[in-house]
Amino acid sequence: MKIRLLNGEIYDVVRAEVTNGRLELDFQNKTAEELQDTFSVPALLTNIELLTDTEDKTGDVPGWTVYGGVMTLGDTKTVILTKAVNITEQRLADAEANAIAANSMAEVAKTMSTETATQVTDLQLAICELYEGMEV
Repeated sequence: MKIRLLNGEIYDVVRAEVTNGRLELDFQNKTAEELQDTFSVPALLTNIELLTDTEDKTGDVPGWTVYGGVMTLGDTKTVILTKAVNITEQRLADAEANAIAANSMAEVAKTMSTETATQVTDLQLAICELYEGMEV
């Protein structure tokens, strides 16, 4: 099982389950420090996508934006997330999430425009070679 955060980062998880009013995510190959750095940014957590191992989307768990800590049991680290109670805090997280999503979309658009420009240049060069070959 995998999850995708708002910035597009994908993580392997062993378990993703809502238990006792909190979202629990189990990880095997991450340190507690790495998990804390990742899950301490509320904007990245506004919508967590659930994915299969082949990265097909199976569902969403929105609104779990409050990092509650990491529990360690053997090799398994469990990230605990809860929902924000403060409306202002949620609005700030949503605004930051919108900014992150817009930035991701802008990067995709930039990449696509670069690829299109390269294709146009290649097409122009091919047309020039055709004209030269025809001795026009």
